[in-house]
Amino acid sequence: MADQQPEVRIRIVKKKGGHGAAHGGAWKVAYADFVTAMMAFFLLMWLLNSADKNTKAGIAGMFQDPNFFSTERGKEILSNYGKGILPGGRGMSPGPDGSNAPPQNAEAAVEQERKALQGAKDAIENAFQKDELLQAFKDQIKLDFTDEGLRIQIQDKAARVLFDSGSAKLKPYTLSILQEIARELGKLPNRVVIGGHTDSQQYPNKAYTNWELSSDRANAARRVMESAARGLRPDQVRRVTGYADTIPLEGLDPKDPQNRRISIIVLSAASEAAEEQRQKTQPEPVPAPPGESSATPPIKKEAPGGTDAS
Repeated sequence: MADQQPEVRIRIVKKKGGHGAAHGGAWKVAYADFVTAMMAFFLLMWLLNSADKNTKAGIAGMFQDPNFFSTERGKEILSNYGKGILPGGRGMSPGPDGSNAPPQNAEAAVEQERKALQGAKDAIENAFQKDELLQAFKDQIKLDFTDEGLRIQIQDKAARVLFDSGSAKLKPYTLSILQEIARELGKLPNRVVIGGHTDSQQYPNKAYTNWELSSDRANAARRVMESAARGLRPDQVRRVTGYADTIPLEGLDPKDPQNRRISIIVLSAASEAAEEQRQKTQPEPVPAPPGESSATPPIKKEAPGGTDAS
């Protein structure tokens, strides 16, 4: 009889999980949250990069004041630029029937802008009628509409000037006038052009002329209007120009003190678009051939009306 082989038994030992239990699925949830947050962040960056300056102004105002869109400035942005960030968006601006629909044509947008500019004109005129300090200057403020947009002119009088004689230092009451105007224009999305004008009285010193004086006064007005509480936005001023005595008021002697003035033009959207188009179509400077000097000759300052001033 053959030797009987011993029976072999296989024992399976199951080990209980130790630190491996810590590597469950919790990390997947955290990672998914992280990826979702990053997608939202990059989407936000893309949308902000696609937004125009007026949309960004509305967003900034909302963060500064939760009730921003209940203010006049907020309502104006919603009315003119509340069509959404993306092209074709419905946005937040209600249409005539109460639905969120964009204007049907360009004429509707032009009419909205005209009403907004007229509202700013009326508000400025009312301020100079009601405010006791500003009432004395209401005859020095002229508001009208031109082909460019709403024009505001603040004029000198012989007995009440805007600046110290021969300088760009503003009188205290001039600060109040400019600040009041800036508060109303700051509610508009339109950009502005500020100009300085003088009379024809000339400086005896040729080193500082009416060109420098008018430019300095226009810049002084710009600084006041930008620094005013809820005044002009830093990007709202498109251009500051000194005109010297080249544009006297119609019907006045060139030496009349009323020719000394600050003009503020609120550009319409059509005027600004036309100006930008003109700048884009300007020819590029032709480089000088090899061997010739590439220095640019001095450029004369061309005054309105075709007059050159060196």
